[in-house]
Amino acid sequence: MNFKLGSLGKIKAVCLVDSTRSLLLYALIYGKEQFESTFFFVSDAISADVCHKLIYSKRLSRIKFNAKNFLGRFLSRYFLYHCAYFRWPFLKYIPIYGADHLWFSSLLIKKRKITVIEDGLANYSESTIKQTIISKHSFFYRISFGPLLCKGAYGYSDQVTHVMLTGITTIPECIKNKAVIVDILDLWKAFDDKRFLLNLFGVTNSDLSILQKKRVLILTQPFNVDIGDEELIKIYHSVVRKYRKEDILIKTHPRDTINFETYFPGITVYSKKIPVELFALLGINFTDIYTICSTAIFSFPDTIQK
Repeated sequence: MNFKLGSLGKIKAVCLVDSTRSLLLYALIYGKEQFESTFFFVSDAISADVCHKLIYSKRLSRIKFNAKNFLGRFLSRYFLYHCAYFRWPFLKYIPIYGADHLWFSSLLIKKRKITVIEDGLANYSESTIKQTIISKHSFFYRISFGPLLCKGAYGYSDQVTHVMLTGITTIPECIKNKAVIVDILDLWKAFDDKRFLLNLFGVTNSDLSILQKKRVLILTQPFNVDIGDEELIKIYHSVVRKYRKEDILIKTHPRDTINFETYFPGITVYSKKIPVELFALLGINFTDIYTICSTAIFSFPDTIQK
């Protein structure tokens, strides 16, 4: 549901999110009560089904934004930055959480503070973090799109108060003083309404029955945009031929464009946009997991072959 003036007093927080992992972490860290009183600004990695279950939300599509020409992108940024407080006045005073690297982050955060929530491996790469700093034409960007755009992302900016991390690898020195380490398994155990999370992401009893029968998990990623469909499929075929088809589950990435059912007949393809971390939290006992570089693999025990 989008914002209505009568809802102003019920909204207690804002969350900017473009990954189901971050959405799950936000719920686990801050609890169901805050989750249900949060206004979410989401992008394309959050499915329409999940978005419709959020009490307060607005979709700001990265795909539609990127499809525009330079002038269209400039105007989209400019008008969102200068109109945000009129459309969503609560942005001026309630706490902000989530991602500081999305195309709309600086436009909504403006000069305010934010608590960043782990999005993936980029939060642990110092080179990636510092590459987001903009120095050329910084004055123009600051006045047009907000100061945060020029200060670096993934927690680097001085507008970031804390960076909530799961500690999947070494924390970069440049954000270490802001890092707060959380244990996702402990948070899951302490979360009272686990059915709420399963319903949010559309995980059914039928899904669980299918998942529990699988032994091999392949986590896909949309690298076909870099190497092409055929080359990527060859990589997955090299894994698939090692196992029986009935033992394999292919979990697609939210931004995948390949129809994996066509290339892998007889193999179960799970395409719901859900955080794979839920598989680990639910105790699905895979014996082997394959991925190119998905963050989700760190959620599974070290006893699993990866």
